[in-house]
Amino acid sequence: MSVPHLLADSLAQVHVLPAQEIPNPGPQAPPGAGAIENVVSYVRWIAGICILGLFFGGIVAATAGRLWDHHGSGRLGARMIVGSLALAVLFGLGYTLVSQFAASAA
Repeated sequence: MSVPHLLADSLAQVHVLPAQEIPNPGPQAPPGAGAIENVVSYVRWIAGICILGLFFGGIVAATAGRLWDHHGSGRLGARMIVGSLALAVLFGLGYTLVSQFAASAA
C-alpha cells in the first residue's frame, strides 16, 4: 500500500465518524467554596468593627486632647477620625467593585 492510498483511506474514515459536541456544563462552585465565603465574611465583619473602633477611638482621643489641653492627642484623634472615614469609603467602594466584578463574571 502506498502513502497516497493510506492518506486517502484515513481521510475517508474521518468523514465517516459522526461529529460529537463538546459538553459545556454550567458554572459550579468548587468543593470548599462555602468555607472560603465564611472566612471572607468574618474578615469583612472584623474590618467593619475595626473601622468603627478607630472612629470612636479618634473621637475619644480628640475630646481628651481638647479637655486636658494636650494638642498632640487632639491632632492624633482628628487624624484617626479622618482615617476611619477614608477607610470606610474604601471599604464600601471595594465591596461594591468586587461584587460588581463577581456578578459580571458569573
